[in-house]
Amino acid sequence: MVVSDEIAMDRDIPDTRNPECPHWQYPEDLPTTSVVIVFHNEGFSTLMRTVHSVIDRSPPQFLKEVLLVDDFSDKAALKEPLEDYISRWGSKVRLIRNKERAGLIRTRTTGAEEAKGEVVLFLDAHCEVNRNWLPPLLAPIYRDKYTMTVPVIDGVDHDTFEYRPVYGAGSNFRGIFEWGMLYKETELPPEIERSREHQSEPYKAPTHAGGLFAINREYFLSLGAYDPGLLVWGGENFELSFKVWQCGGSIEWVPCSRVGHVYRGFMPYNFGKLAEKKKGPLITINYKRVIETWFDDKYKEYFYTREPLARFLDMGDISKQLELKERLNCKSFHWFMENVAYDMLRKYPELPKNIHWGELRSAATSRCLDTMGHSAPSFMGVAHCHGFGNNQVSCSQVVEESAAGRLTCCMSSLVWL
Repeated sequence: MVVSDEIAMDRDIPDTRNPECPHWQYPEDLPTTSVVIVFHNEGFSTLMRTVHSVIDRSPPQFLKEVLLVDDFSDKAALKEPLEDYISRWGSKVRLIRNKERAGLIRTRTTGAEEAKGEVVLFLDAHCEVNRNWLPPLLAPIYRDKYTMTVPVIDGVDHDTFEYRPVYGAGSNFRGIFEWGMLYKETELPPEIERSREHQSEPYKAPTHAGGLFAINREYFLSLGAYDPGLLVWGGENFELSFKVWQCGGSIEWVPCSRVGHVYRGFMPYNFGKLAEKKKGPLITINYKRVIETWFDDKYKEYFYTREPLARFLDMGDISKQLELKERLNCKSFHWFMENVAYDMLRKYPELPKNIHWGELRSAATSRCLDTMGHSAPSFMGVAHCHGFGNNQVSCSQVVEESAAGRLTCCMSSLVWL
């Protein structure tokens, strides 16, 4: 935070848009917008730089308000000093506070309920919006209220705070996922690229990273906002993506809207009391709620192949989510895979069933083989056995007959301590 504190709150940043973007024309009667920013013990300067950028780079006629929602922060700078600082903007910037910790997901729903704009636009508390970022996000919603829009995210280095694009010039990516519910991005499939007249025009995407997007407020609330059973953060991006697509809406990524985001190398806070009564990794429990609500049985099995221990985790009651799905007459997940995420299987094929799985534990030291957060192919390590699976659950043998023969997934250990 020392570097951030030494940088101007309203600094200039490079214009990373496609050269076509300044030439687009947008309607003059776009919907009004509440920019909702949830924070918990965020650095004062990163939070205020986010607000400054929104105020300074948004057409005032479309920016109804910036709504700051404090998820029970305890940093002194986020108390009276924050209230004093935002008073310069009058009613344009509002601050509401949770009376207890609720987590990012539930607090975003609170923000949407309290918002006054026709559109709610969620930003993380460590962002910087770029030039003319707002109209390109609002225009697709203006044309179709059931469209959710997502900006292209640039990177802000968490050490130097250098602002730079993440994607190469002229490249367009869209959000997908793999069967362990890890968010991934892939280049646009050729069939979409061929249909586009301009490199800078919006395009459909199956999912999104989760932090930054715009959606019609009434539509968002009609979808039930976020599943209230999801805790803190994790999986909410998939839940909303599947819900939007399967229940009659769509998601568009918007290349002419660029927003910088600080990618932090660590989690600056813990989950506190929110995770105390949960047995197992909280994020995996969230994923289970999502897949048990929105996946067909066939696709659920691919998730459980990747996360076999998730089968035994208590995800709570999802009956209201299933009732919502039925009431909205939502389409099947097979429809989603066939019509929206049709390119996903090219990168992440259907998975064969696990024949053997479990943790590999040393009887001498009670330490377990651990991926250490690395993806294959790479070296594994050893760590204290935590019993939650994930990075310590290994498929010691995955063998299944297929048209191509026998598929085998192997793992070898050079050192076992």
